[in-house]
Amino acid sequence: MKEQVLDIGLILKAIYGKIDGLTHQLDIANKEIIVLKARLTVYETPKDSHNSSIPSSKQSILAQVQKSDELLATQSLREKSSKPSGGQVGHKGSTLEMVSKPDSVIEHQSNYCKRCGNNLGDIEGSVTEVRQLFDIPIPILPIVTEHRVIEKKCSCGHCNKADFPLDVRSRVSYGQNIRALVVYLSCIQFIPYKRLTEVLHDCFGVSLSQGTIDNILNDMSDKSLGTYNEILNKIKLSPVVGADETGENVNGELKWIWTWQTKLLTYLMSDKSRGGVAINSCFENGLPNSILVTGRHASYFKMNVAGHQICLAHILRELIYLNELDTSQTWSAELAELIREAIHIRKTVPWDEIDRISITERFHNLLNQSTDNLHQKIIAIKKSLQSIKITFSSFYFILIFLMTTMLQKGLSE
Repeated sequence: MKEQVLDIGLILKAIYGKIDGLTHQLDIANKEIIVLKARLTVYETPKDSHNSSIPSSKQSILAQVQKSDELLATQSLREKSSKPSGGQVGHKGSTLEMVSKPDSVIEHQSNYCKRCGNNLGDIEGSVTEVRQLFDIPIPILPIVTEHRVIEKKCSCGHCNKADFPLDVRSRVSYGQNIRALVVYLSCIQFIPYKRLTEVLHDCFGVSLSQGTIDNILNDMSDKSLGTYNEILNKIKLSPVVGADETGENVNGELKWIWTWQTKLLTYLMSDKSRGGVAINSCFENGLPNSILVTGRHASYFKMNVAGHQICLAHILRELIYLNELDTSQTWSAELAELIREAIHIRKTVPWDEIDRISITERFHNLLNQSTDNLHQKIIAIKKSLQSIKITFSSFYFILIFLMTTMLQKGLSE
């Protein structure tokens, strides 16, 4: 009986050992499956920054370290040129030019003859060559201006005390130029607060704390609010407005940075929403007088606008994606070629010489082609373009109207 129990114990021990081994192999297999699924996703949905509006910073690490036989993580919409890189033949370069009135002049002359050693101090020389050196003064130090209020007593007995200028608000303060420099370095050059304090101290001898920089930026922001709102009002009256949105991490929270712009103006806004809530906060009545140029984000097409124009860069990136998604079809490649050709013609041919009817017909012919047997995403973008194809045609007429109006105005003046 004891021998039977020992035999059963050995058998169970062997079984448990095999179970542990199989469990370990199963864990390894599951980990490999996860990795292989992630790699397969790159091929099944190869969207990234070169074929969509996904920024490169949002791509997965896996997509950014792909092997050479996989899809590239980033590509430019610009096609390769046969020309060599760098400046091209005939390109007008720029060089540093001399000024007619230098700030200072230093003359260099010999006091003794280099051959015989004679004294040349009494001999008048002539300028044979001039060179100029451009530099900045070191150190660059702040200019301190002291403002004094003078009190005068009138013969009538009244004491008259002058007022300080409006920008001299406290006993010691920073002037307009320093405040403007802080805004420029922070908002235009995107220098963080800590580095900004170092730049101001090391380069200009100005010691500002990060709190002071923050106060200056908030104060300048409040003062700019009138201009900010004026930009928004002018965009609302523009005949053509471009818009886009991108996600941004703000203090650990996802927000959307919205851009609304014309040829001369740009209006930026931040909101938690990527939908109509954000749009209505600035454009409650929409843009009824504007052609809105955007991507295919659905929220834009719910706005009250004069018409829609899809951004060609968005379309081209989408078509590149479709080309890679299904290499056996040519529909997306033909449409991409038509768009590139139309862009090239618009840049190189005078407006009144462009055969717009032919371009429009080719565009409509592609939209009328049957794509029922192609990938569902190809069918989807085709339907999306069909829903706005009238706008493409009307957009030409709007541009013609605008150009004609400008021409007539120019002739009348």
